[in-house]
Amino acid sequence: MISIIISSYLPHYFSALENNIAETIGNIPYEIIKIDNPGLMGICEAYNKGAEKARFDCLLFTHEDILFNTGSWGERLIKHLDVPHSGIIGLAGSSYVPVAPSSWTVSEKYNSVNILQGNKKNTDSYLIKTTKENRNPVYAVDGVFLAIKRENFNQYKFDDALKGFHGYDLDLSLRVSKHLQNYVIDDILIQHFSSGNLDKKWLDANITVKQKTGSRFQRKIDRKTEEKVFLSFLYKYFEYYPVDKKNILFTLKFYPYKYLSFAQHLGIAKKYYNYMKYAPDINKKLNTNA
Repeated sequence: MISIIISSYLPHYFSALENNIAETIGNIPYEIIKIDNPGLMGICEAYNKGAEKARFDCLLFTHEDILFNTGSWGERLIKHLDVPHSGIIGLAGSSYVPVAPSSWTVSEKYNSVNILQGNKKNTDSYLIKTTKENRNPVYAVDGVFLAIKRENFNQYKFDDALKGFHGYDLDLSLRVSKHLQNYVIDDILIQHFSSGNLDKKWLDANITVKQKTGSRFQRKIDRKTEEKVFLSFLYKYFEYYPVDKKNILFTLKFYPYKYLSFAQHLGIAKKYYNYMKYAPDINKKLNTNA
């Protein structure tokens, strides 16, 4: 009793997945809701439209460039969703939410993943399995596979204000995690044929989500992770935006000043000094690549 919702723009992937689902989902009722979306709308809008058409209580939002490697996975998914207080069930996520903008891939220390990662040419694949339990509690969940009960989804839904194809998963899973427990599970395996595109649109979406959801999730703060994520954010931000007073002040909005040691503050101050020192060169390169 699963409604599988797919925002589709690559017919060959969708056709292969459609056949794969029929062969692997098991002996349960299901439907596939295809939202044709060759750039017509953002993925939030597409997924919300798909959810409105769904007939069943278990909703699965998934990419079309995957294949299931686990037999009778439908029954397993339903059992996970039926556990009381469960929010989103996924196959990749993180149990730490830093102050600075970041995707769900915060660090190996906190990531839980169970995916067979491939590429678009299907020439190579490798298993990423860092799950330690059957149900691994997380906050953020990757959008390749997002399952949730309809009654819970109706309280949150995807944010149509998020345009494009980034940030939708982070936004939904973090909002859900404030009231329910999200999990990454280890008994359903998929093969995924792409690894994403961390471009300017991805960065901007993560900034928007961070401004919206904040960072008050876990109680225990990891100083090293906060420092690492903030420095990564700085590096990524100044790949796309010039080093000037306005942008420096903007990045400081996400500075985890409460959580760092004196030595860490000093190290980040030196980074800012170097950015300002070499601003002409950095900005020149940015204008050249624009």
